[in-house]
Amino acid sequence: MMLNVGSIAKTYGMLPSQVLATANTYDLMITDVMSSWEEYQYDKAMNKNPEKYVNEDDMMEMLRKARDGN
Repeated sequence: MMLNVGSIAKTYGMLPSQVLATANTYDLMITDVMSSWEEYQYDKAMNKNPEKYVNEDDMMEMLRKARDGN
């Protein structure tokens, strides 16, 4: 979590204490997703460990199961 706070602070030119005072969990979630996406894009560009990522078909199956309550 603290890395996300630091990332938000750096992105928006704020102090970490300002981020803690004003950010919410949605901000932290978006920062986490953004950093994961950037890591994925970097790994893809470098042809590094693509099997650690879930493919679209598997993700859709997980989504279907979650929606069905299984």
